[in-house]
Amino acid sequence: MSNYRTIKELVIETYMNEGIFPSYEKLTSLVLAHFPTSKWQRTHYSWYKSKIKNGYINVPGFETNTNDDIENAIDTDIEETIHSRLSLEKDLHSYLSKNLNIIDENLVLAEDGIEYQIDAGRIDLLAKDNQNNTVVIELKAGKANDSAVGQLLGYIGCLSEQPEKYKNIKGILVASDFDKRVTYAIKNLPNIKLVKYQVSFKLQEII
Repeated sequence: MSNYRTIKELVIETYMNEGIFPSYEKLTSLVLAHFPTSKWQRTHYSWYKSKIKNGYINVPGFETNTNDDIENAIDTDIEETIHSRLSLEKDLHSYLSKNLNIIDENLVLAEDGIEYQIDAGRIDLLAKDNQNNTVVIELKAGKANDSAVGQLLGYIGCLSEQPEKYKNIKGILVASDFDKRVTYAIKNLPNIKLVKYQVSFKLQEII
């Protein structure tokens, strides 16, 4: 059983013991060791780091940052959050391009279907189903908002201008979660499907 009541307690004590904010890898391993059912993600790491740096979470023995330090910390954390989101989206893109059956067992990748370039932009994944229907797959790291639906519909609308090449076009939006407006928006769109992904950590002791 964990000696910590909350993840916050673990983060504060680890920071105090280290003298600096611990690396993402180290803190993640500690969190999952003490809270194995936690849905810990890199965004949580960035959040705690930002709150401590900005003085919103008090750590005994550590001074609150000056205004300049706070501004620099915010800029750094924004960059880290963007980087982690882009990295996750890239990993998700790479994984699903090789495992489309996870989304739908009837899907196969279309020719040149990875980052498929069209006039409306670049489609993350373009696929075909077992009835030769065209399937546009849009991936979002984290929560998808209604602009993601607009992006997906834009791709579908662009492809629909070539009915001889792209038949019965369908769309799939993949994200970790969806704004309520997204679920409302696709209710009357039978050709659009939402698919929710989950990220899990597996730890293996090497030594």
